[in-house]
Amino acid sequence: LIMIAVTASLYQTLRMQVEALDTEVIEGKTRTIERFLDEAATPERLDEVLGRLNDLLISHPALSVGLRVGDDWIVTPQPEIAVAAARLASGDLATVQGVDRTWSLKRVQHPWTGDLCATRGCTVLKRVQHQWTGVSAAPAEIIVALDVSDSQRLLRSRAVTASLVALFGSLLSGALAFFVVRRGLAPIARVAERAERITIQGLGTALAVEDAPTEIRGLVESINHMLARLDASFGALEQFSADIAHELRTPIHNLLLQTQVTLSRPRAAEEYREALLSNLEELQRLDRMVSDMLFLARADRGVLTVADDTVDLAQEATNVAEYFEPAASERSQEIVIHGHSVARGDRLMIRRAITNLLSNAVRHAPPGDRIVVRARSAADAAVFEVINSCPAPIRSDELPRLFTRFARGNEPREDDRDGAGLGLAIVDSIMRLHGGVAQAESGSFGIRFTLRFPSILTGT
Repeated sequence: LIMIAVTASLYQTLRMQVEALDTEVIEGKTRTIERFLDEAATPERLDEVLGRLNDLLISHPALSVGLRVGDDWIVTPQPEIAVAAARLASGDLATVQGVDRTWSLKRVQHPWTGDLCATRGCTVLKRVQHQWTGVSAAPAEIIVALDVSDSQRLLRSRAVTASLVALFGSLLSGALAFFVVRRGLAPIARVAERAERITIQGLGTALAVEDAPTEIRGLVESINHMLARLDASFGALEQFSADIAHELRTPIHNLLLQTQVTLSRPRAAEEYREALLSNLEELQRLDRMVSDMLFLARADRGVLTVADDTVDLAQEATNVAEYFEPAASERSQEIVIHGHSVARGDRLMIRRAITNLLSNAVRHAPPGDRIVVRARSAADAAVFEVINSCPAPIRSDELPRLFTRFARGNEPREDDRDGAGLGLAIVDSIMRLHGGVAQAESGSFGIRFTLRFPSILTGT
């Protein structure tokens, strides 16, 4: 389109220049003839300038002139030019049929009223009435015709040339553009080919950024980051699957072993009852594990609905602590609750998060420990903390791992079999559903788990 527009504009510029030159010629010759007539001063002295007029025609063979005073032709033009001039004088602008030419006439602007100019394909005709100054004689009629056939042939040849240039230029530029684009996109094709070869076993293989054009290197880097995230996600999924298999295998193995031993020989009803009670404990553990995994899966998929309740964190902690008092008393532990804070969220989910934190504290805190629960209000959040002693401080890089699935402390205990390592992962999921965050800190004070809920209503 640009090539066509450029050639069309160049041709139009050439046509305007050629027509301007033709117009300049006929206007200049007309002024020259009028100057000759002014020098003659009267019609009777026209013979004095006829020689100069003939010289003007000899110097320009494409020019034709007619000169008439009254009804007498002083210089007789060609017949068809005389007919066209008569039609112009009468104001008839319809097509004039000459001997062998067709004339299309049109009116043009000129200093003298009534002056007309007719343009055919190859001839420009101009008629001017000249009035002598101070003479009462009839005005002289000047007819000037310029054959512009050569100019028109030049324009036609240039039109053909411009069309060919536009056509072949467009084809050439299209072919060149195709080559340039194909060459420029070749690195993208290589990147795409390498991406096609990436499988689940090679997600960690990054695409070569240096092979990509500068314009898409940012895109390739983003794809590499995405592949890294997918590799980490698949790694976590594989580890999760392995952990599930390990966690489910233990209770299932216990159930099978207990059942096989029970059925190995006839037993009394009381022994069967004890075996069923033991199996019931394992089944309850499996049920809790499956429920927890289902909750995490639904939380990850975002299909859980979070209610908008007003939750008193300290009151919920008091209610939950009453449930854990017997277990804490057996271990000589004390649960102390301080402060007050209110948050908005799903009451059941928040209660579950608090339950998991207190369960974790009672299970892992040493006997005789004092478990501190604190609810307080920060500038932009409701904060809930559970603090208990820890046998040994946990490294800061290991603290985030506590919120992963099937994670347990570094010091296994005999009663760890009661938990599947999903409690803190559920706490983290609940906080993310509420737009909050769960954090863990470890130091000389022991270990502190903090829940930060956004949008505090009231609190002291």
